[in-house]
Amino acid sequence: MTIGLIIGFYFNDFYYRDNRDNNNINNIYIIYIICMISILLPIYNGIEFLDESISSIINQEFTEWELLIGINGHPPNSDVYKTAKKYEEDSNEYGVYGKIKVYDFSHLRGKSDTLNLLISFCNYGWISLMDVDDIWQKNKLQCQVQFMNDYDVIGTRAIYFGDYLNGVLPAIPYGDISNHDFHSGNPIINSSCLIRKEFSFWNKENDGVEDYELWLKLRSEGKRFYNCEEIAVKHRLHFNSAFNTKNHDEKLERIKNKYP
Repeated sequence: MTIGLIIGFYFNDFYYRDNRDNNNINNIYIIYIICMISILLPIYNGIEFLDESISSIINQEFTEWELLIGINGHPPNSDVYKTAKKYEEDSNEYGVYGKIKVYDFSHLRGKSDTLNLLISFCNYGWISLMDVDDIWQKNKLQCQVQFMNDYDVIGTRAIYFGDYLNGVLPAIPYGDISNHDFHSGNPIINSSCLIRKEFSFWNKENDGVEDYELWLKLRSEGKRFYNCEEIAVKHRLHFNSAFNTKNHDEKLERIKNKYP
């Protein structure tokens, strides 16, 4: 009797057949190993948007995730921390008991340091980032996981909303973008990214453009990039956002020269 073994890494199946009798499979065992995702959400400003961003995570069609929220730049046990902590305490009411964790990083200030510390609490091998003022469409993770076997960084297209450019689609390339000219502009929307954990480290010297530097670095190392065609992220533009209120030209020039 020949035994067939099917191992599925979510959408991608690998089949084993006994070579002694390739056509005589009497029993098939199916093992699905689900690739789970750790979602990182650093917060300094923007706590007023938290309900929208968390709701869009909770409503994901793909449900194999954990959400780690890191509060930075505030005194211990601040109102911002308490507001976020309520989502962890009430997670059972949302049907996601145990999947939301909130950390009080009162000793930190800066997005990169917060993300790097959150990584140490992650349980899973894939990392997704969420900016507190952005929103995911319910198919965001679902459309990405099918590309996990072939790529190292997976993004999606996005649409702008907020104080200006409402309804505008940024010119983000999609499909396999591994050979795209990354110097022409940041090709991955931060809140769209899904990245292997082993490549997840952000340089605090370039806070504000830390994501772009990481893409340039990984691209120079020959890592594989893909953007899904789906418009799966709503990227908020507002006059008080950290990026829009600072001039990052010097940092951008420096990192482009670092990774020619």
